[in-house]
Amino acid sequence: MAHIQWKDRYNIGFRDIDAQHKVLLDLLNDLIDLVGERRDATTVAGIFQRLCEYVRVHFSTEEAYLQEFAYPRLTEHQALHADFTARLIDLDRTYDPTDPRLLSETLDFLKQWYLEHITRADQDYVPFLPRDTEPPPIQAIIFDFGNVQYRFDNNRILAGLARISGRSSEALKQAIYDNASLSQDYEAGRIDSQAFLAGVSAICGRDLTEAEFLPIFTDLFTPIDSTLELIRRLKPAYRIGLLSNTNPWHFEHGIRTTPVFPLYDTITLSYEVGVLKPEPRIYQDAVAKLGLPPEACVYIDDLAPFAEAATKLGLHGLTYTTPVALMAQLRQLRVAF
Repeated sequence: MAHIQWKDRYNIGFRDIDAQHKVLLDLLNDLIDLVGERRDATTVAGIFQRLCEYVRVHFSTEEAYLQEFAYPRLTEHQALHADFTARLIDLDRTYDPTDPRLLSETLDFLKQWYLEHITRADQDYVPFLPRDTEPPPIQAIIFDFGNVQYRFDNNRILAGLARISGRSSEALKQAIYDNASLSQDYEAGRIDSQAFLAGVSAICGRDLTEAEFLPIFTDLFTPIDSTLELIRRLKPAYRIGLLSNTNPWHFEHGIRTTPVFPLYDTITLSYEVGVLKPEPRIYQDAVAKLGLPPEACVYIDDLAPFAEAATKLGLHGLTYTTPVALMAQLRQLRVAF
């Protein structure tokens, strides 16, 4: 089944609502793809659930705006939403991803509703919404690494060290991460790799060689495929930056080996700058390397305080939670991908 292609006539002209309509379209097209590829029932059901959840988010947002701007037919519009929600709940209850007929009927219904709703019902309230002022154009997207592009699990390091040291993972965690500055000193560039290895060796109670330590220390990353694909889609139109609190060994044996590494235009690493997020200097380094004003840059981090620190410096700081939420945030900034 063919995708629904976004067209200019679908625009409402109000940034938040247009962004959410595009996210809904992305989710619907994802569902179309999964059904067409005959993916397993669990995968199909998962994307259907995400679509259902986001529909509820969108309706709530849209109705709040219509109430704020005194749309006179708000009650009628709410009734349309309520009818669709009831139908969606019914589909969710009877949904069977293994039934081709039901899949086809569900997709036909969702596609028809989507097009009818945004081209007719939603266009009716357009005159009652204020027109958005044009925001400054975004020229660069800067990504954090850990838990944005790749998940990391320090427990894998601790388990490996426990096996060769005889100390418990919890005791190692407290000594390396909780009650000492060893890890932060390494990421901030205050000590080098050999000093860090010596510190870990002292904690483990035995001299560790680089050859035995490195496979344990660098085996902690797993890809977040949706973010890596997003970077590939953004690259033709935007400059891509990396900004990470990290250390030399994780960079050399983890970050540098990733398939999207060649796509970065600039790289800012805490141990090279000599400070850790949320210190302003690390963000200023990233912006300076891009040669752009802060307001032309987006910064994405999984930790809200780090994203907020970027915002205070004039960047558009976004907190990564889920792929769908990130897409919505980028759409609101009129980032095209």
